[in-house]
Amino acid sequence: MNYALIPFLSICCLLLLGQASADTVLLKNGEIHEGKVIFEDDTHCLLEIQVSKTIKDEKKFLKSDIRSIKKVVPDTEEFQKVSGLVPVPDLLGVADYEARINKVEGFIKDFPQSMHIPAAKKIIEELSAEVSVISLGGMKISGKMIPAEEYLANAYSYDQTIAIQKMNRDIGLRNFLGALRLFTDYESKFADGASRQQLLPKINQVLVAYQISLNESLSTYDARTKTREIGISRMSNEDRPNSERALAEEKAILTAIFEREKMTKNAWVTPDAYYKDSLTEALRQVENEIKRLNTPSKNKPLIKPLEDTYREVWEKLPNATAEEQKEIMGILKRDRMPEYYMTKLRARVKSE
Repeated sequence: MNYALIPFLSICCLLLLGQASADTVLLKNGEIHEGKVIFEDDTHCLLEIQVSKTIKDEKKFLKSDIRSIKKVVPDTEEFQKVSGLVPVPDLLGVADYEARINKVEGFIKDFPQSMHIPAAKKIIEELSAEVSVISLGGMKISGKMIPAEEYLANAYSYDQTIAIQKMNRDIGLRNFLGALRLFTDYESKFADGASRQQLLPKINQVLVAYQISLNESLSTYDARTKTREIGISRMSNEDRPNSERALAEEKAILTAIFEREKMTKNAWVTPDAYYKDSLTEALRQVENEIKRLNTPSKNKPLIKPLEDTYREVWEKLPNATAEEQKEIMGILKRDRMPEYYMTKLRARVKSE
């Protein structure tokens, strides 16, 4: 082993693991330690180190062992927080942009002489340019600013993209119930969209994973409830009534939610580990959805995806006669254009 490489490797690793805005203590043996210098005199230096989000540690160093100490300037530390406000994520609203702009303006006000002022002003310019688009009805999709005019002309396509992004987000977080609820909404608008066939394999995987999770919860339900009963029985006579009352109130709330969701059309019930009816119903819904998605549709395939039809009709309507407009809208209804987008197209006619 090449021991001469140890200090270099140590430095590299510590740099990679170090805090983004931290004081740096470089020892004469090549080690680097990052944190916050909380005490320093002629002989010692005390460094506070963030081990995790909630745990801190302290390290004490002899000044004779230290080659250099580099402290973070307060404005630099604050600017690092501000610089993280861009790029802005997709689909944020005006209020979110305004909050970000206020934070940057706060930095400029607090540190008017900072060397980071020019960069902070550029951040404000970027945020202001984007919010001007958002305030007029535009949006940010896949990192790209979409003006209102472009969005409206391609609303079906963009909305479909947004719906899929949201589903993928929940799937990535393993929020299967959230993803399935989003898919149900997706189906109400985009069942005839071009992206549906590419989406189905992923949704089937979600259904299977959710099915496995529900089956596991049901198989362990009796043992789980028994363990809770034993725990309550071992409580003191003083604590037991309060716990039993709390559980009764919780069950009443769960029952109300379950009955409401069960009566709501196309709603996925919320399963609870200690409410068996909700687990059983959720599993039934999953099995029915798997069956539905694997049953061939009785609808005749469309010649053209609805996103393409929507875009063409949006361009065509203003120059069409009243009779032609009526005919076009009739064709759209026949081709199963969702009412949500029919409304947008009708508004297009009225606005001209």
